[in-house]
Amino acid sequence: MLRYKCNYVNIGQDERKIMMEISVIMATYKEKIELLKVAIESILKQTYNNFEFIIILDNPENIEHIRCIENYQKNDDRIRFYINEKNMGLTKTLNKALSLSKGKYICRMDADDVSMPDRIEKQLHYLNQYHYDLIGGLSHMIDENGKTIYSIKKVPTDFNKIKKCIKYNQVISHPTWFGKKEVFEQLEGYRQMPLCEDYDFTLRAILKGYKISNLNEVVLKYRMTSDSISRSNLFEQYLYGCYITKQYSKKQIASIEDAHNYVKEHNNSKNAKKYLKANKYFNDALNDIENKSFISFIKNGLLLLFASKYYLNKIYRFVMVTLYS
Repeated sequence: MLRYKCNYVNIGQDERKIMMEISVIMATYKEKIELLKVAIESILKQTYNNFEFIIILDNPENIEHIRCIENYQKNDDRIRFYINEKNMGLTKTLNKALSLSKGKYICRMDADDVSMPDRIEKQLHYLNQYHYDLIGGLSHMIDENGKTIYSIKKVPTDFNKIKKCIKYNQVISHPTWFGKKEVFEQLEGYRQMPLCEDYDFTLRAILKGYKISNLNEVVLKYRMTSDSISRSNLFEQYLYGCYITKQYSKKQIASIEDAHNYVKEHNNSKNAKKYLKANKYFNDALNDIENKSFISFIKNGLLLLFASKYYLNKIYRFVMVTLYS
């Protein structure tokens, strides 16, 4: 296993540490306290420990979160804790965290996920070894109790392939991001592209000439709650994704205003409900594969076929990405 330590060099009579600083950034809101604790501890127990951990609470009334995070902060001076005066939303909160960060590298972390113990160590090594600017990694999808729902087995790693297949779907999972801070600075952080701020960021990064990849190893356990599977804006997210990738195919950065208008024109409650139902069938089918429940898989697969034409297009996009993996 790789081990990263602070090196020493002689500078005149002095010995000084060469710091490979990393800023781990996390936004919290109303996650269950037991899940928040697991997420925080998964970072604090990393094999690579030369980092700062910036946590921003985007819910100033969440006293339980405040007490929990302040308790961790008392025992670990790597934690820098901030509380927004009012709810700002994820995009603005992440941009605030970026502005506060001091590290050379940025590591993303969500407040209910679980980083693997050697995640930072491995991602730092991979990014530097192959001279990438931003990378992601594989995830295990888990439920609220930590049980595996399904696993992503493989993701595209070759940059030239990623440039082609990213027009079909986001292939750099946002919760697994690890990259150079300069990328975030040059792109001026995340834009207010609703539900697709990460997808929009990666498309802009590629168009600006930055090299992107994935570490084909599991770096994170991604928490899928009942809310994340059944949230009502999934179809809206799909539409935003369709628009920004359409512009990307033209080698253009999508206009936020034009994206709004596109979604407004194509969105309706009937299609949104069908899309939501199809998403449940799809996730159930993936769970069936994981559990080798083949009869149930066939049932959910058949239901999926007739649930939503838009979701079938989403699956087509998934399939196209797998061809590049």
